[in-house]
Amino acid sequence: MFTNLRLNMLNKKAASLENRPEEVLKNLNIHKGDIIGDVGAGGGYFTFEFSKKVGKKGRVYAIDTNQKSLAFIDNKSKKEMINNIKPVLANEKGFLLPETADIFFLRNVFHHLPEPVEYFKNIKQFLKKDGKIVIMDYKKEQSRFVGMFGHYTPEKTVIDIMKKAGFDASKKFEFLPKQSFIIFKIK
Repeated sequence: MFTNLRLNMLNKKAASLENRPEEVLKNLNIHKGDIIGDVGAGGGYFTFEFSKKVGKKGRVYAIDTNQKSLAFIDNKSKKEMINNIKPVLANEKGFLLPETADIFFLRNVFHHLPEPVEYFKNIKQFLKKDGKIVIMDYKKEQSRFVGMFGHYTPEKTVIDIMKKAGFDASKKFEFLPKQSFIIFKIK
């Protein structure tokens, strides 16, 4: 029960005007038939938004280390008769997919990765050659909680780590007041 309440709160926050979800989605250039991995899917707000965008021929993998989050998403997708969402249990080193993805999307997840260089090297095999990794993470100065508890990664650190993992920053967006938003491509 508490888990469902927390996940619903996460979804409400992700959908808030302050987080500009429509603008985020627009800048991802999602097409019908795309394969998307929502890494750190949480309550699934973006998982379900991606599901609408990719349509019946596309797929969305809700990827998370928390089995309760995946069960929440799976139950909701079954209840709403959505067939293009597949839950995937991950660990701190990565995950396995049955196919390659066009996009991996990580929102407020990067700072939780204990070995991010290895993580992205491990998941690169599941990204199409022209695919992209989208990383959004908190900026330190935006919140006392975020700064105090390490729930952020400086933008420069994200770029340096991704470079070591074999990715280049291809686009940066500045419209989010509390988060960095960077798209990476394979070098």
